Amino acid sequence: MKVDQLTAFFVRQWLQSPDEFSMEENGFSPIEKKKRERQVSSFLKTLKNLNGEMSTHQLSEFVLRELRVLFKTVFNYRSDQLDLMFSPEMMQSTRQFVKKAKAFGSELSIASIFQACRNVWIMNGLQLVLGKPVQLTPAIFAYSMLYPYTDNFVDDPLVGRDEKLAFSQRFASRLVGEAVLPENEHERQIYRLVAMIEGQYDRSHFPGVYQALLGIHRAQTQSMTLLNNEQLSQEQALTICIEKGGTSVLADGFLIAGQLNEQQQQFLFGYGAYLQLLDDIQDVKEDLNDGLMTAFSIAARQQPMDAVIGKTFNFGAQILNDSRPVIQRVSLDFEGLLQKSILLFLIESVAIDNQYYSKHFQQRLEKLSPLSFRYIREKRNFFTPQKHVMFDKLEALTKARKKQLA
Repeated sequence: MKVDQLTAFFVRQWLQSPDEFSMEENGFSPIEKKKRERQVSSFLKTLKNLNGEMSTHQLSEFVLRELRVLFKTVFNYRSDQLDLMFSPEMMQSTRQFVKKAKAFGSELSIASIFQACRNVWIMNGLQLVLGKPVQLTPAIFAYSMLYPYTDNFVDDPLVGRDEKLAFSQRFASRLVGEAVLPENEHERQIYRLVAMIEGQYDRSHFPGVYQALLGIHRAQTQSMTLLNNEQLSQEQALTICIEKGGTSVLADGFLIAGQLNEQQQQFLFGYGAYLQLLDDIQDVKEDLNDGLMTAFSIAARQQPMDAVIGKTFNFGAQILNDSRPVIQRVSLDFEGLLQKSILLFLIESVAIDNQYYSKHFQQRLEKLSPLSFRYIREKRNFFTPQKHVMFDKLEALTKARKKQLA
């Protein structure tokens, strides 16, 4: 596992990617968009009118069933792609994770649990790619839970740099296997999660697992230099972001399989880099407000982001194309699902943060959108994961039912 070489390789690949966003000009007519918008509004109305009489399991099943219909009729996902997204194994893993997460950290918000759940979904998909059963393992639970406990702490602009560095040093010592006493309840929870991973993977038999965890930890620590650093160049910020994303999903792979070959490592690192860049695109407004200097927040201060969006999309397409020998072990269309989901993700990002893109670029991209940009902005609490209305609704209904049963 050579993180420096992988980082340099993918930085070069992004810089060399074409900046023209190749788009099919035929898309959805205004009439088609209106029809699909009515379907989304109907779904949201149904969700709003749900009551607490159903059990939590019934509520979840109902929402997921309706969501599958929505994805097919509004967003044109094919049945085989939906089979992958909504497989019984994926749904069971999700339900188990949410239940365990609430039991583990009652102080966590639904937004934090959803953030962690996104990593569970990524890891469940990678289980298919790596030839493993789709299930929630102790390592998947623990690593996904580390996100709200460590990533958000490191990115929090209200926490001082010295405090972050002191925590980082203690956490690194714990990751290498030292007995470290937690400074507070927050750290105690983090060390409990590390212990769960140790329970699944013996350090002497699976050294790659812990090297990967140290890799993402170092990258996460390095990302602290992005905060309020006006001297940072766009390429330096890009390098930090690619290393952080790449090491994160590389760790996913090791925690799934225990061991990986070089081909698998290259795919996972590139895929992780791509996901991190997509997250940075979505978070550009928030990052600018917080003084976080990612490659995209730097670009957004200088010019419209049309070209960097094109570069990123083409960068991801190249990663998926180069990784076909790894991806093709999945019988279902994993590559097609990723490409479609990523395009919709970019459409949403441009619609919501439209001030960072040229009018011409927005007009071209809106043609590909099944919904108008006006409607996406109006319903942003449905489309933006951090404020996901479905999870909020399910949480409220679950609490209401618990009170009824008390």
